[in-house]
Amino acid sequence: MISETMRFTDRCMRIFQHAELAALESTGVVEPIHLLVGTFHEGTGVCTELLMNYQETYDSLLEWLGQTNMDDGEQAVQCWPFHTKVSLAVKKILERSSQLMARYKQIYLNEGLVLKALFDLKDPTICSLISTEDVSSILEIVYSPRDLIVSLKEYSFPNETVSKSIIRRVTQDDFTVLRDFVEGEFGKGWLESIDNGFHETNIPIFIAIEKDQIVGFACYDVVRKKKGLFGPMGTAIDHRSLGIGYQLLHQCLKAMHEHGYAYVIIDEAGPIEFYEKACSARIIPKT
Repeated sequence: MISETMRFTDRCMRIFQHAELAALESTGVVEPIHLLVGTFHEGTGVCTELLMNYQETYDSLLEWLGQTNMDDGEQAVQCWPFHTKVSLAVKKILERSSQLMARYKQIYLNEGLVLKALFDLKDPTICSLISTEDVSSILEIVYSPRDLIVSLKEYSFPNETVSKSIIRRVTQDDFTVLRDFVEGEFGKGWLESIDNGFHETNIPIFIAIEKDQIVGFACYDVVRKKKGLFGPMGTAIDHRSLGIGYQLLHQCLKAMHEHGYAYVIIDEAGPIEFYEKACSARIIPKT
């Protein structure tokens, strides 16, 4: 079920608005192809790279829409957050993307989840216009975790306090409790990186604490023991959207700036739009 409490990234909402405008030029009902057109049209973040690599695909979608009389929308339904009615297929896409969001413990629905759900649906129109190979490549751009780059040449630490958490660098005494927190919230995938950090004299890990409990963490220089990499970072799911991740991120960036780094690579970022807004991160294009 799609709840009106569900939250969407700003980019995802703009894509939906583009899709509605495209739909109003045909039957007035948002179809899967309109979602895809809206994604191409957005032109920010991963959508910029998508358009650069698949301009001809975008043109073919627009041409198809211009030449085809679509269904009259008898099966159209109202569905949050759209103002325009949507097809049952679009409703299924939103429901599927919501399930993916829950699986990955995310709290904002983004364009990658929507397109993954869209292509999983195997809409006949889209299958006729986009090859299976291109679908895989498109999902690599919009759905897979991406590396981002941040310039620290003119970095300044933000002075505002956006959460009530205590942010501090870890000590050796935090080893066990931090490992337990990370494994409990995110599984075992990040434990090797945590261990790498504790091998350093000045441990490159910061934690957020509330009521004597760890509620978030962020690392740098720990992934594969590579210098200049930020991550992993995570916040307890019941403490997200409170500014904790923002403060953890900037504590790490401040430390890296003080170490003399001119640039930082954010390794395999999931919430891309968060980093774009929080520190002006830019996507590293796929080669």
